[in-house]
Amino acid sequence: METETPIKNLHEHLASLAAESPQKIALVAIDEKGNVTEKITYAELLEKIGAAAAELKSLGLEKGDRIALAFRNSPALLIWSWAAWATGIVTVPMDTKRDTPELYEYKINLNKAKVLILERGIQTNKLPGVRIKVHTEFKVASAANVVWEKGLSNQALVLFTSGTTGHPKGAMLSLENLIINADGIREWLRITSEDTFLVNLPLHHINSTTFCLSTLLAGGTIAIPPNYSNSHFWAQMAKTKATITSIVQSILFDQLSREKEYAMVKDTVKLNRIQIGSAPVIAQTVQEFMRKFGISLYQGYGHTETALRVTGVPMDIPKSLYEQLIEENSIGVPMKWADVQVSDENGKFLNEGEDGELVVKGPAVMEGYLGREPAFRDGYFLTGDVGRFKIIEGRRYFYLTGRKKEIIIKGGVNISPVAVENALKKISPDIEQVHVVAVADERYGEEAGAVISWKEGTHSTSSGQVDEERAKRQLKTALLLGSKYLSAYETPKYITSLPVSELPMTSTGKVQRSILKTQLPYERFESIYGVLKTPDYRFTVLHRGSRWDAASYELHKQCWGELAGTQEQYEKGGAKQVIILAAKPDDSLAGQIALIRTSLSEKDILNKKYDELLSGAFDRDGDSLVCVSICSANYKEKPIPEVSKVPTPEEVAAYLEAGNDPVMTFHQKAKGGLFEGARLVGVIPNGRPKDKTSLGYNMLLKYPEPENIVITEGAPISNQLIEVVLLLAQDLGIKNVYAYSRPGGLASYLSTH
Repeated sequence: METETPIKNLHEHLASLAAESPQKIALVAIDEKGNVTEKITYAELLEKIGAAAAELKSLGLEKGDRIALAFRNSPALLIWSWAAWATGIVTVPMDTKRDTPELYEYKINLNKAKVLILERGIQTNKLPGVRIKVHTEFKVASAANVVWEKGLSNQALVLFTSGTTGHPKGAMLSLENLIINADGIREWLRITSEDTFLVNLPLHHINSTTFCLSTLLAGGTIAIPPNYSNSHFWAQMAKTKATITSIVQSILFDQLSREKEYAMVKDTVKLNRIQIGSAPVIAQTVQEFMRKFGISLYQGYGHTETALRVTGVPMDIPKSLYEQLIEENSIGVPMKWADVQVSDENGKFLNEGEDGELVVKGPAVMEGYLGREPAFRDGYFLTGDVGRFKIIEGRRYFYLTGRKKEIIIKGGVNISPVAVENALKKISPDIEQVHVVAVADERYGEEAGAVISWKEGTHSTSSGQVDEERAKRQLKTALLLGSKYLSAYETPKYITSLPVSELPMTSTGKVQRSILKTQLPYERFESIYGVLKTPDYRFTVLHRGSRWDAASYELHKQCWGELAGTQEQYEKGGAKQVIILAAKPDDSLAGQIALIRTSLSEKDILNKKYDELLSGAFDRDGDSLVCVSICSANYKEKPIPEVSKVPTPEEVAAYLEAGNDPVMTFHQKAKGGLFEGARLVGVIPNGRPKDKTSLGYNMLLKYPEPENIVITEGAPISNQLIEVVLLLAQDLGIKNVYAYSRPGGLASYLSTH
């Protein structure tokens, strides 16, 4: 299918925009709350593109060379990308949040990338033969010697997308692929120079990459926050005057509970259309969103391999048809460039209403995969998605009905079942077989669910039976507290057990994941967040969307008073901690404990103030667990007396060693079947200056190495929470368990002595 490109080449288009509207804002950087931190006009954008291109040339890069880019969402990532493409250099974006060091190495080496350009603050391992450049700013430089590409046929981008194999596949996209698709989106959603597009999805993802190009083709404005913010979504929209954005199901789900935030800025919100796709969309969620906020959503469908959208629900249809398509969850009609067919396994095109594989041909479809894995039949890209079409008013409207491929699409990100399975086997030696399937999830559309067949004799009990509960708990602990083999995003949210004898297999002994998925309803899976159950309590890890979100904050506030902060601060801090809740049978909370995992030495922890310790990264490979907060629902705050003189650290240590402090006494008592409790490592002056109860002091205590830990039924909930942490440390083989606590009775003691 021939489609005329809207521009001759990228640099010429940028130059024409700068000439026509030099002072028009092209890029706007904002912080998480939507406050503008940088504005770049089209004239300045052209200048920065030239500076970046000159820098690439100075690095010895030529047309056809590949560079890796490791940036969070920022104008800099777009500028480096556009400068590279305009000079024929191919970019390979890294996923700074989810790529493991192994994936960095795999992607860079497979592409033979010569240079890795990364944002300041992003850490990566050095690779042989790869030059690393840390970006700071675009220095003014002459682009006189830069050779700009005269057309669009050059390869521009290699984006990795997970398939059913262990390693992701690199889709090779030309600049023409990207521009053709971007222009189709511009026309579909009627994007003009008056529009501001707000980036909500990662810029290393095809969605944001192509939508930014659509906005650039229209001469509009692109607003770029550092990341998607659940709580500040509407504030970002209001402050940037964004008129259009692109989201996935998980974002849609999040915002259903943000009516209060919307109401605060409603009068200044200009958002009038939203594109949704890149993951399974739930029709009822779309309908509820539109009822609450009155903003139209247009579903689209496509792949990284097609440079993004293949189909989309049109804007030029009657309201009744639009509502019908939403109810039916249609993915719309083909883009102007796309030849979309429904095919059987032999390549025969099927008729209206017949289910088959969706196949796509057209100038936006990739050249192929980097490793030349098969992807086409008779010139059509095989999507692996099953669907059908229905003719309405003379147009073909398409519908997804399933997926031939076994990949899991979580919030628009592909997850490879095989890669997760391999990681799980490394994490747990007790697994005989594991098969990962998609499980329906209200927030993400799909989540990974692990179907585990345990080894015979795993943690055998005295009767010789497999102690499955212990094996599951140890696996959950490893997943929740971190593993070097899996990113947090890939970590299965659900697990279930199934004997090998019950796995559906082909005649050749291959397990059929598609059948396995249909055999196991949602109810058969259990959440990984429930780590332990006793007759009195369920111990579970707090997570986003938990039924205990509000209750956990209220308990935290009850225990910490003025030190508690806002709920937003609590949620943000909780993302760097593991918070274990103790829930009663009636679902009320009896208590909770928060901990971090770290590689900091004992000496380093002693030198950290409370806020510094909590603001550090949660180290998934750390060799220490540090309890940083413990709350009991029975706790009642007492009046804090005024103390005229603050004691010295030596005096505080003496006070603690003399057994005068109730918090110290609590930690010193033996727990979990150990012969002794925690010992004092040292005191931390000004660890938490606003804590009047302890006069700003903190103390670091260390528990004995956990071994044969038991949960003491009937013991105070605070004791049991410490015992659960010791048990989890034992599961992980972590020997160092600390309590970064406070001498909670210090002010009261000094006021009476």
